Amino acid sequence: WIRDDHFAIDDSFAYKYLTSMHWSLTQFTPASMEVTPCNVHERAFAVGVLMFAMLVFSSFVSSITAAMTRLRQMTAIFDKNLSILRRYLRAHSISSQLSMRIIRYSEYKLSTRKLEIQESDVNLLRILSTPLRMELVHETLEPVLARH
Repeated sequence: WIRDDHFAIDDSFAYKYLTSMHWSLTQFTPASMEVTPCNVHERAFAVGVLMFAMLVFSSFVSSITAAMTRLRQMTAIFDKNLSILRRYLRAHSISSQLSMRIIRYSEYKLSTRKLEIQESDVNLLRILSTPLRMELVHETLEPVLARH
C-alpha cells in the first residue's frame, strides 16, 4: 500500500506517522481513508482492529449507561420521598408557607445526610463480631463522651 498510495521513500517520518495515525482513527470511527488493505494479512489486521475498537467502544458506552442508571436511581429515591411529603402536606391542608419551609428543610437535611456516612449505610458492619462491634462503638463515641 505504500507504493500504491504514492508514499515516497523520502517522505518525512511525521507524514508517515500521521497517515498511520489517521488510518487507525478511521478504524474507530465511521470516517474514511484512502489507505485500504490490499491483501489477506492487511485485511485480517484491519478486521481485528475494528473488532477491538467495537469491543472497547461498547464497554465504554456500557460503563456510562451503568453510571447514569445509578445516578437516576439515587435521584429517584430522593424525588419519591419529596413527592410523598408534598402529597402528605396537601392531603392535610398544610399552609403553603409552612409547606415550603418543611420541604426546604427536608431537602437540606437529605442533602447534608448524603455527606455523612451513617452506621446503617455500611452493610459490612452487620457481620462484625460482638467484641469488634463494641470496640468500634467505643472508638466512634469516645470523642463525644470525652467532651462531656
